[in-house]
Amino acid sequence: MSYRIKPGKPLTAEVVRIAENQYARAIEVLRDQPDGPYEAIHEARKRFKRLRGLFRLVRDPAPDFYASENARVRDIAATLSAVRDATALVEALDHLLALQPECQVALGAIRTRLAERRDRIATAEADLDGKIAAAIAGCEAGVKALARLRLPKARDKAIAVVARAAAKNYGRAVAALQTAIASGNAADWHDLRKRIKYHTMHLQLLSPAWPGEMALRASVADLAGEALGDDHDLAGLEALITRDPDAVGAAAEIATLRAVMAARSVDLHEQVRGIVKNLLKDDRKLVETRIAALWRDAGP
Repeated sequence: MSYRIKPGKPLTAEVVRIAENQYARAIEVLRDQPDGPYEAIHEARKRFKRLRGLFRLVRDPAPDFYASENARVRDIAATLSAVRDATALVEALDHLLALQPECQVALGAIRTRLAERRDRIATAEADLDGKIAAAIAGCEAGVKALARLRLPKARDKAIAVVARAAAKNYGRAVAALQTAIASGNAADWHDLRKRIKYHTMHLQLLSPAWPGEMALRASVADLAGEALGDDHDLAGLEALITRDPDAVGAAAEIATLRAVMAARSVDLHEQVRGIVKNLLKDDRKLVETRIAALWRDAGP
């Protein structure tokens, strides 16, 4: 239960326990690098996302703590993002190639250029060891900062905190879905992705209140998050085309890529709408009431 809040336990102690565990795992993988530095960075960034999801759950009663520690984790992750972001674009081409083998020539040439670009970024990245060391130091400082966290001690107030925060993000996810569908803008679909990711984490954190149902909903939300992640990578490709088309390919190759990307994005949006159809159908207040009741019943 490393990423689960135990019902009936003091909320401050539970949040600190979970955060310490996530920091410890990030530090361990960054220090040991069992599969190399870039895979270590990728794994550590997952821990940083989990930390931000955890801190968002207790944002309202600890706004100063949230502001400083969310910024700390965000900034640590940002210093380690360059090669991972470039790698994501190569992986996006791999997905497109698998789906559109008839475009092998154009997409294959673009994939080669993007892989070369990734390798150049990796080679040129200054002082990666220093950045990793700084990230570890940032994690260690984050662990010490947990001593400042103070959350409600009364059980009913603690339940209200987590129920309200989880429902608040849920409501924003519902609104983000409606906005993304109406606008079709990449930024709006990306906002939905963030809300879905936080919802997944909150379901995982609160799953002891209703293990089977919460786990199922988390799995559904994770599927939507993965599809939205693929769509976000396509938006990253489009941004690179706009910013530096020579890094991508010739005009004819880019035209082929854009056509494939557009069709894939439409398909991903349809997938997401189908996946979240039942996940995001409830009223926010109903979700808050349900979580509070389940959490109350789960405790001793």
